Amino acid sequence: MKQTYSVTGIMCRGCTGHVKEQIEKHPDVTLVDVSPTTMNILRKPKEAVISMNKHIPLAELQLFLDKDSKYSGKYSISQDSQ
Repeated sequence: MKQTYSVTGIMCRGCTGHVKEQIEKHPDVTLVDVSPTTMNILRKPKEAVISMNKHIPLAELQLFLDKDSKYSGKYSISQDSQ
């Protein structure tokens, strides 16, 4: 199954890679595709399409984003508003 989310806090390509890497650590996640990052003043939330074996609660995905204590609290994942 695929689910689309919004992720805030992504400011550069490094952030994109970090978010992808952290979420892919979840055992039920098979693929993460984060929308390309372009530097702009608006810093809009980025779209993340997550393929998973079964539904993963939003809070659980957030826990995986926060597992790296260096970046804990930097990124926030939410249901895509589209």
